[in-house]
Amino acid sequence: MGNVQSSLPTYYNADPTNEAYTHSLSSYVDLASSAIGAKLIRASNERFGAAANLIKPDAPSSQDGKLDAWVTRRHNPEADWAVVRLGSAGTVAGFDIDTRGLDGEHASQVSIQGCLAPESSAVDSHGDVDGAEWEELLPEVDISANSHHLLALWTPTKNPFNFVRITLHPDGGVSRLRILGTVAVSSDSEGEVDLASVNAGARVVHVSDEKLGAKENLILPG
Repeated sequence: MGNVQSSLPTYYNADPTNEAYTHSLSSYVDLASSAIGAKLIRASNERFGAAANLIKPDAPSSQDGKLDAWVTRRHNPEADWAVVRLGSAGTVAGFDIDTRGLDGEHASQVSIQGCLAPESSAVDSHGDVDGAEWEELLPEVDISANSHHLLALWTPTKNPFNFVRITLHPDGGVSRLRILGTVAVSSDSEGEVDLASVNAGARVVHVSDEKLGAKENLILPG
């Protein structure tokens, strides 16, 4: 018999209000945060909001009436995209697609692809990384205005990725993109290594209190 393509979804809703999946993504690192070195490499369009807003570590705000989000022009002939180089290569367990602050400007659907390539790789005008092929991490999903969309993969990826591309179908905006996963620790490092750094694979397991600051701040680089 030939291979049978499963029609089952590869992800599920990990919203913390869904008691069946409470905290299913809480132990993972945001690989796409600028706080750990992630960089926005290129975007197809940034008409109403910079794509670099996607990787800010703080929550989106709406001060001074400005959109704290990546927002493209409407009625584009093709889908819009943005490519992010992750702060560290890692396996992927899920996503937080945040549209808070967007009410009507948000995209209707998004999809996410990943690849592993040299960090210095260029991104062309079609959103492709030199010498690499994109692998689907999240198929097209519907998203809503002013909402968190916490989506967990049923099985985290086996292979690590260091570039991701988020695609808007066909256009619109997203405030923040969190790529939640586990840092792939390299054994090629020379000299001293900070073993308590998130970029070395460290994770904060538990703290007694974090009322005035997030526990993840303990292991940020720098």
